[in-house]
Amino acid sequence: MSAVLLCLTMLTSLAAAAFFAGTETGFLSVSRGRILHMARLGGKRAKIVERAITDLSRTMTALLVGNNLAAVSYSSSSAALSAILFAGSPATQTVWAAAAAFAMLAVGEFFPKFVCSMRPLNRTLALAPAWRVVRKILIPIGSVIQSAIARFLPRKEQTPRMTPETVLKILEDRKDGVKLSDFESALVGRLMVLRARGEFVTPESLLSALDSAD
Repeated sequence: MSAVLLCLTMLTSLAAAAFFAGTETGFLSVSRGRILHMARLGGKRAKIVERAITDLSRTMTALLVGNNLAAVSYSSSSAALSAILFAGSPATQTVWAAAAAFAMLAVGEFFPKFVCSMRPLNRTLALAPAWRVVRKILIPIGSVIQSAIARFLPRKEQTPRMTPETVLKILEDRKDGVKLSDFESALVGRLMVLRARGEFVTPESLLSALDSAD
């Protein structure tokens, strides 16, 4: 009975790994424009895919978690089944392990990715209902993992942004090597002011720069 359960676990894990691999390839390969158009027309499956590719970071994390869980379950059940079926035969267990690894690479990785990359739109839409069910479990798990990583790993240093105030400061202070004429300084300063206000840059709006440079 235990051997039957382990065999079923292997097959289920292999199918899950194939699902996650194919879904990942489909989400990365599908045309975003086509999906958005179909979602606006009311396609239910297209809306599921649209939601997934809109928040692609969380989607990829969830798929990675699911794929790893499937791989661990597959390898563990395969090793346990091999110990039951081929007890006392290390050579046979080695052959079994190699065959199981090949099956995972071929059926759980290469084949589903190849299939979903050939016709990503149709394949991704076909996998959308299953993803809608699976994501309810994997998205929270992925969010917890991302939070844990962000807490324990050092954050990436943020590069300072060039704000309009910074540019105006540089233009006012010529000691740091900036060599601009009065006209150029006034023109650049006026451009930054207009962008900061959210106004359109037009030739007429830049006339004040000419007046201030005279």
